[in-house]
Amino acid sequence: MKITTRIISGYGLFIAVLLGLVIYQAITINRMQAISKTLSEINFHNILHCSQALRDLDLVAEYTEKSFRVQDPAYMDKLQESQKDFQKSLAELILHASAGEEQDEVRRLSDQWDSYNADLGLLQQSPSETRNALPLNLQEDLERLYTQTTSVYQTSLRSMSAKVERSRKTADTAVLVLWSATFAALAISILVSLLIIRSIAKPLAYLTEGTRAIADGKFFYRLDTTRNDEFSQLAKDFNTMTLRLNELDELKKDFVSHVSHELKSPLASMRETIQLLLEQIPGPLSEKQKRLLELNLQSGTRLTSMISNLLDLSKSEAGVMEYELKSQDLVPLVRNAIAELEIQAHEKQIQIRAEFPEKPLPVECDPDRTVQVILNLVGNAVKFSPRHADVLVRVEKVERIPEGVPERWRHLITAAGRKDYFGLVTVTDSGPGIPDSDKEKVFEKFHQVKQRKKIASQGVGLGLSICQNIIQAHRGAVWVEDNPGRGSRFMVLLRCGEGGEKVIA
Repeated sequence: MKITTRIISGYGLFIAVLLGLVIYQAITINRMQAISKTLSEINFHNILHCSQALRDLDLVAEYTEKSFRVQDPAYMDKLQESQKDFQKSLAELILHASAGEEQDEVRRLSDQWDSYNADLGLLQQSPSETRNALPLNLQEDLERLYTQTTSVYQTSLRSMSAKVERSRKTADTAVLVLWSATFAALAISILVSLLIIRSIAKPLAYLTEGTRAIADGKFFYRLDTTRNDEFSQLAKDFNTMTLRLNELDELKKDFVSHVSHELKSPLASMRETIQLLLEQIPGPLSEKQKRLLELNLQSGTRLTSMISNLLDLSKSEAGVMEYELKSQDLVPLVRNAIAELEIQAHEKQIQIRAEFPEKPLPVECDPDRTVQVILNLVGNAVKFSPRHADVLVRVEKVERIPEGVPERWRHLITAAGRKDYFGLVTVTDSGPGIPDSDKEKVFEKFHQVKQRKKIASQGVGLGLSICQNIIQAHRGAVWVEDNPGRGSRFMVLLRCGEGGEKVIA
């Protein structure tokens, strides 16, 4: 199901619940309004008319008895007036009586009233004579009227009470439905939100992981395309992109490797030819010719070094560079590297000072590759330090991982297993230093720190990248820190020597 379909379906259900709740509340409110209207306009008026009918009925009974006892026309007028009032109240009750029991009771009251009027009419048509008491049939009619009026009154009260109770129950039901619907809507909204977040967050996490992998140069990374939503198409496009990037990267590596390899042989021949000319085997040279050939040989040497770096980098990236790791004393390796750079340092009038431990310091390393790393770091220190400066190379034994080791190197060392000690090589220069923003980038290939003044014989930015690959294969660490005085400190951490092993990286 597509993400948009999930969102529309989920929130459509949520809106449907809310719409149903609104409709129910509107119906309930209308029902309660109808009940309230009935209570206020009908039942309450019926009770008032019943009360008035009871009062009128008392007057009817009083004047009926007096008119028969006294035979005073004034009482007869009062009787007729009270009868009209009762008739008026009865008419109101008939008009507003609710269907059912109340209407039946009012009908019976009307019948009783008609019976009373009929009996009263018959007695009034009989010969006039003084009576000491009200006739028995009229007394019974009045009693029945009073009883029936009271019954209508009680029925109206019960009807009003029933409607009040129904209104209360309707209100309670409305509150219950409101809370139930509210919790249901809340639960649906939370569930829909969680499902949507889950359906979006997981593929986004994979996409983020894939993007970081591509940023790290892992063009073999692929995303899952089994989903049936928009992220599936995005994953397919991402995989197509990584496939093309991988093809381009492989093409670039093959080109650099082949070109570097093809250049190495003719360049070696050129250097040998120049060396023969400098030795004056073909014939004598003038000083000017000799100087030009020396400059040409130096350029060829630098070019050879660059090509070797390119080949090493290609092997490392292809994962075919071999390392023979074995326990080796670190001090002689550093001494050899310093010795190779003494002539270069002497030309710049730079002194390389070394500090070594008194006892041997065995570390697990490939001797040739370790010397290559030290040569690169000390060579850079000599290259970037000003004339008459000092370059300090210190070798020491440390019991724990130094605090300045970056987290990614610390994780690599920790994953390699616990070691009793480490060998630490520190190369300190007096150069311009490296900004904090470039301390990680200097180990990337072809990256160079921008300098205010161009450094002579500056390379193309492959040496530190090769050093990083070599040290990573040793499961050690290499990083750079600021020199407290001026310049930088490049530091190499190697694990203690144990046994030999062959590694291809």
